[in-house]
Amino acid sequence: MSIDSGGGGRSGAKRQRVDEQGDRCEAVDEDAVPVDRISALPDELRQRILTHLPLKDAIRTGAVTRGWRDLWKGRWEHRASVEVHLRSRDDPRRELDALAREPRPRRHLDCFSLVVGTCKLKSSELRRFIEYAAECRVEDLHVEMRRRTLEGKLKFHLPLSSPLLARLSLRRIGISNMYYKGAQPFRALEVIRLHSVSIGHAPFTKMMALCPNLLTLDLRHCECGDFFYSVAMPPNLRSLTVAYCDGIASVNFELVPSLRSFRYNGDFGEAPFSSLPLDTVLSDLGIWFTRSVSNQYIIKKFYNSLPKDLSGLNILTINYNALPVVSSMPNLNLHSLRELQLLMFEMEAANLVDFYLFLKTCQCPNLERLFVQLPGFNYKSMEGSTDEVTEEPPEDGLDNLLMVKFMNFNWCRAGVQLVSFLLRKASSLHKLLIVSPHVTPLDLPDVQEANLLLVKEALANGKIMLSKSDDAATQPYHSERPC
Repeated sequence: MSIDSGGGGRSGAKRQRVDEQGDRCEAVDEDAVPVDRISALPDELRQRILTHLPLKDAIRTGAVTRGWRDLWKGRWEHRASVEVHLRSRDDPRRELDALAREPRPRRHLDCFSLVVGTCKLKSSELRRFIEYAAECRVEDLHVEMRRRTLEGKLKFHLPLSSPLLARLSLRRIGISNMYYKGAQPFRALEVIRLHSVSIGHAPFTKMMALCPNLLTLDLRHCECGDFFYSVAMPPNLRSLTVAYCDGIASVNFELVPSLRSFRYNGDFGEAPFSSLPLDTVLSDLGIWFTRSVSNQYIIKKFYNSLPKDLSGLNILTINYNALPVVSSMPNLNLHSLRELQLLMFEMEAANLVDFYLFLKTCQCPNLERLFVQLPGFNYKSMEGSTDEVTEEPPEDGLDNLLMVKFMNFNWCRAGVQLVSFLLRKASSLHKLLIVSPHVTPLDLPDVQEANLLLVKEALANGKIMLSKSDDAATQPYHSERPC
């Protein structure tokens, strides 16, 4: 037995531990690790403890020891999510009464979803549903109106306080000034998604002010009014998506140094590009222009609006209207680009020329993944000869391209020409995936024989893989395009 020589007269390394009630417990070593009494509790009690933790923290307990690994998955005997779907014949009061009968303190909810398909719901009842979710310390809140007649009738009000709310999703509902006196900041709120939402300048400004730690803001088909100008964004915002929104031509990004992801879908004239700081460092960028842009003044304005340094850009998605605009920009440095997605909802000779110009102008030697989305309808082959593609393809720049995927491939001449070009120039290409309703090459009399032979050879040796169905495992980073 080891002897403690410096214990002030104590003759041993063991002592008796006394609990809070003064009762003596077993003798333990002085340096022993304390007994983990919580882990010794029955699963039911430990699961109840986990109900008081946010979902992230509950999952992290799985790293403590093997006995906690999957305990969070069943941490309450009831569901950790509540979905209320009010259909046309449903009585909202009955649902509210059922929720009101639940014991207090309320159980913790990961998610609360309210989908309204009835005209019977009153503003006061909507507020009671939201207050119930707040009492349950909900983390993910979703409110959706299925009937368009409700869009102008009901207004969403954020609760006074919801300390664990991390994600907010609203669809087809207006947002009022909604902030009561004494409203507390939503410091845990990281993601806001608004779809078909009507919101004015003042409510939106207040909402942003109450969400100081917001990371992701997703606005789609929102009515923002014509006065949506110079709204200050939360300083930690990292991702912004704006799709088909009216009145959001200018927002204030001056104090948002952390912005890394920006996606825009709409008319260039309404795009908030001009307010992006020139020193913004983006890692992914998506540009979908709804109309073609040929005016040189507009193209120059767009070029001057983009951050000056795009050398850190890893992912770029552009559609066929934006492709010629980007291709005409001089000395665009995309040396870090790893993934490119082209949304080619037209596929003609001019589009192929735009792609060739893009590769020559934009300098992306480290490109590894290329996704090409072709028209979903049965697009006819181009009229005329292949000489219509007047631009010579680039000689190099695709040495690191490893994977190419075509969606909705219909064996039109431009598509086959692009495939054969990639087979020739991408020396490191491992696989070329083609998703097509036709799993065998069609009879293509207007396609050059050399191109067709190259495609058939790649099919035979397995470099080209044909499939009628899309492979969910190989998707672009911007797989969910703003619609």
